[in-house]
Amino acid sequence: MTNLRCSIDAKADKHENILGVVRYGTSSSDPSITSGFPVVTVHSTARTDEEFQEVWTTSAPVQSDRDGDIYYAMDGETLFCACRVPESATYRDSVRAAYESTLTLVHNLNYPNIFRIWNYVSGINDRNSSGLEIYRDFCHGRAEALSTMQGQWTTRLPAATGIGSLSGGIVIYCLSARTGFPSHFENPHQIPAYRYPSQYGPRSPSFARATMVQHSPNNTHRILYLSGTASVVGHETAHPGDLRRQFVTTMENIETLLQSISTDTGDPLCVNQFRLMKVYVRRSEDMPLVREMLRDALVPRTQLRLVNADICRSDLLLEIEGVLDATDVGHPPT
Repeated sequence: MTNLRCSIDAKADKHENILGVVRYGTSSSDPSITSGFPVVTVHSTARTDEEFQEVWTTSAPVQSDRDGDIYYAMDGETLFCACRVPESATYRDSVRAAYESTLTLVHNLNYPNIFRIWNYVSGINDRNSSGLEIYRDFCHGRAEALSTMQGQWTTRLPAATGIGSLSGGIVIYCLSARTGFPSHFENPHQIPAYRYPSQYGPRSPSFARATMVQHSPNNTHRILYLSGTASVVGHETAHPGDLRRQFVTTMENIETLLQSISTDTGDPLCVNQFRLMKVYVRRSEDMPLVREMLRDALVPRTQLRLVNADICRSDLLLEIEGVLDATDVGHPPT
């Protein structure tokens, strides 16, 4: 088994075994193979001082290549792949095609267990040419593709993020495992997203609230991937327009989910064990307050990045995702 890690702001050229780099910058561009590994850029900011990058590394040698519009790298255990759907009047068909191509790729390369997907959607709350919100348009195509997975497809849905970007259409990147079979989890305080009522669009969002992957046969290296989590209780937005109360509810959702997973797995998981968090904040003026509130909730070792971005619902003000190394459970936070 290989050791998968993610670092924020890491210098990619310092690592020999890079699976992929995601750059959050002032413009968008197509994915490419750069210095032997895939690089994808999300247009996330208008300011150069807010740019950063996310670097996924592994303990094993990496091979990289391209399959059509998908750029990927693999190490024998984990596959990183990325693509971009160009800006379009409607996205359903092109998103379905991108997801179907991704599913075909992970199958053909024998990395069948997708455990984490990110989707950055420009104009996420805008309307497409048919008057449908772009996020709902995206969800329609995604669900149509994922529902083609073998077996009971809703039990195989991975952790995911669907968030806004400034331009560039839709950037999609994901992680998939060869033998590290993922376990997917739901939050007892939330209706599974794939069961949302029709008021949220023609096809519901398709993801699990969190996914844990065992990266070693003796269960010593396990990583929990938290989906983008917001102030949603049941299926409804809680506290529209109230940032502080939305933050509290979001953190409660995360804590409830971790408690539920702890009960299922026997791992005593808690918020201060997150190694990495990305926090999306709709209003730029709210970012200092969000940072202050997070400072009280997290330990210093948590790598933290705040991104000014639109959220998948226009009444949501923030969303939080993260990576928790369950290998650390049972040890006091430092």
